[in-house]
Amino acid sequence: MTKLAATDHTRLYTWRFFQVFVAVMFFMTGVALQFHFGEFVAHLGYGVDVLGLILSIGMIGTLLVRLQLGRWIDRFGCRPTWVIGSAITAFSVGSMQFVESLWLIIALRIATTIAMAAVMTTVAVFAAQIAPQARRAESIGIMGLAGFLGMMVGPMLGDWIFSEDVESPAPFRMFFSGAALSSLIAGGIMFGMKTPSADAPLSRGNAASPALPPSTVSSLAIVRSHWPGAILLVGVVFSLVFCLISVFLERLAEERGFRSIKVFFLVYGSTAIILRLAFRRIPEQLGRTRTVVGGLVLQAVGIVSLIGISAQWQLVLPGIVMGAGHCFVFPSMIDLAAGRLPHEYRGVGTSLILGAGDLGNVVGFFVMGETISRFGFDICLAALAFTILVGAAFFAYCRRHAVFRKAVAG
Repeated sequence: MTKLAATDHTRLYTWRFFQVFVAVMFFMTGVALQFHFGEFVAHLGYGVDVLGLILSIGMIGTLLVRLQLGRWIDRFGCRPTWVIGSAITAFSVGSMQFVESLWLIIALRIATTIAMAAVMTTVAVFAAQIAPQARRAESIGIMGLAGFLGMMVGPMLGDWIFSEDVESPAPFRMFFSGAALSSLIAGGIMFGMKTPSADAPLSRGNAASPALPPSTVSSLAIVRSHWPGAILLVGVVFSLVFCLISVFLERLAEERGFRSIKVFFLVYGSTAIILRLAFRRIPEQLGRTRTVVGGLVLQAVGIVSLIGISAQWQLVLPGIVMGAGHCFVFPSMIDLAAGRLPHEYRGVGTSLILGAGDLGNVVGFFVMGETISRFGFDICLAALAFTILVGAAFFAYCRRHAVFRKAVAG
């Protein structure tokens, strides 16, 4: 049995757990700071359609290597993948301030998204592996609180950086340098940690699970043997929400004349944190499938409440509802997907569900950018909410045995 697997029956909240928690918070601060990336694209003279195109193409590289990322984690361990991913993120994001060519921006964006995907996959795998089996969703959820804290801080920093001057190069240098620094701090924390279980490869197997290691089994063969099913659709539609809030929400605020988006993310993150702490056992009590369906419905309702807003205070209700939805969907979604694979292939399973999100991002960024450019934000928001509801209904139908059974398992 690997050292990481050996933690299955130990307590969840260790010192190592909270060290990683801090590293996630710093990394996500840098990621969320980039929610103002639209300011940079607008500064170069491009519209929201080009913004969507840049982000869509930028996700293609991540989509192509996603399963390989899982195998790297399974073979080499979490910490090396995290440290290298943080370093590449810092370099590619920090370099963005020195380029103006659209294709160079896209190339750096591809490097950034691949590196960020490596880190975020590592976080999800670490959170799932360090927890006792019955508490995996709780572990993923609590680790996600660090992401919410970063999601609250990053947009606040962005609002401050772009509060006055958006014409000179100075704010953009601060913007990209700040995002790069956050990534470096996160990587430094992981590099300096003495964490044998974070370094241990997950692919050696054990006496109870004598499967071949990922080095001798292709990722596609693993996926074919352990197909997660309809939960992958959830990964796609859930990622569409990220497309909206990670870039286009800032453009919506700019169009409506109030610019600042920090209120939304403060409320979004606070709601998610409070509910995740208060209902951290909800996946095992209510059932993961029911939790996912309810969370998707909340996301759709929150998106509808964004239609027609014209003032910053009107971001409060959408932030509350969508934060609650995120809180309930993400940990159960990850656990449902990764739990379908054997322990030694859990990195591939986590990568698969996140890869479904990459596919949603590739499509969502482009389609939403074009829809906003042609028809406006409100039409885009209505179409997005409808799409999420359809996805939730289809997932509930496919998993109806888990939705309507009296037992809560699943």
